[in-house]
Amino acid sequence: MTNQVLDLNNKEIEIEAFHPGEFLLEEMEERGLVKKEAAKELNILPHHLSEIFAGKRNISAKLALKLEKLLNISANYWLGMQMEYDVYVARHELV
Repeated sequence: MTNQVLDLNNKEIEIEAFHPGEFLLEEMEERGLVKKEAAKELNILPHHLSEIFAGKRNISAKLALKLEKLLNISANYWLGMQMEYDVYVARHELV
């Protein structure tokens, strides 16, 4: 089963995937969370959190569980976003 978005002419529209760090940054801003405090709660360095925001570091299973606890957003959701992004990047590297 594939997820497809079609235009009015029934042609597939490619949706560009984005790194889950972008969503994490938006979520933290919406909640008024401070990066330094969130990094402490996640037991990571603030610099590493910045790298996640920038898409330079990926969300691991361990971090996904910590995010689940901090933000009440399922670890599976975070890992799913990471996987979708990874597949998107790999697919475009093979073209």
